[in-house]
Amino acid sequence: MKEGGCGRKQGAAAPCAACKLLRRRCAQDCVFAPYFPADEPQKFANVHKVFGASNVNKMLQVHLKI
Repeated sequence: MKEGGCGRKQGAAAPCAACKLLRRRCAQDCVFAPYFPADEPQKFANVHKVFGASNVNKMLQVHLKI
């Protein structure tokens, strides 16, 4: 199966680790998905604990623009 934009297989409902922790729907263009795959939830939990989801989102947005 092909990978979707959210680091998940097409047809599967598994959100990326960030969206799962934040309990939100994982969009096709989710900024967190490439960095926090569903099979590594502790990775995002650690980053979220230190920086917070909003700040991580801002850092990734800046990183994507470069």
